[in-house]
Amino acid sequence: MDVGAGVPAVVLEAGRNNVAASWQRVMPLLAPHCRVVGYDRAGLGGSAPAPDPVDIGRQVGDLESIVTGVAAGPCVLAGHSWGGILVQLLAFRRPDLVAGLVLVDPAHEQMANALPRPVRWAMRIAGAGRRDELRGGDAAASAAVLRELRAAPRQFPEVPVVVLSAARGAPRRFRAHWTGLQAELAAAAPQGRHVVVEGAGHNIPGDRPEHPGRSARRRS
Repeated sequence: MDVGAGVPAVVLEAGRNNVAASWQRVMPLLAPHCRVVGYDRAGLGGSAPAPDPVDIGRQVGDLESIVTGVAAGPCVLAGHSWGGILVQLLAFRRPDLVAGLVLVDPAHEQMANALPRPVRWAMRIAGAGRRDELRGGDAAASAAVLRELRAAPRQFPEVPVVVLSAARGAPRRFRAHWTGLQAELAAAAPQGRHVVVEGAGHNIPGDRPEHPGRSARRRS
């Protein structure tokens, strides 16, 4: 999906097990102002399966190929949920490719820590029977990349970083913990801003595509 014109271009990264069409309500709003590119990761939607097991490193490499293929200079990267992790990793590795980041209710490797252990086990069991784009990949390699995500001495490049958090749609304790982690992401960015999107659940691109939120906490 490639619409609009103008620089910097915006590259959209969908959530886990999701496709570019998850941004379909957002793209028409952006297209009059800039070029907007969305894609399906390997094995999802219209993309062919990867020849090798898919891990996070492979997904970040594919995103890098998309951004360099746009050939429009540094791009704004917008990542929803799992996509928020992927665009962060690319920004840490290749800051020269990034003009800005929009992290839309981004996932975090510590987000489940607020849940009681029995609930976490129940979620794992429930997810075992569902299709997962990373299942069958190199779990050790993926875990190493996630550790790298937090271990980088200088995480975010000197570009605007907006972190959007959902206001509803999860148990209160879990949501508060997750939102706190997202606020920390914004605070870690030299040009970070945290916005809680009122009236939106986790699917912010579908719930509130026209307006990211009214209340913001800016890094001081």
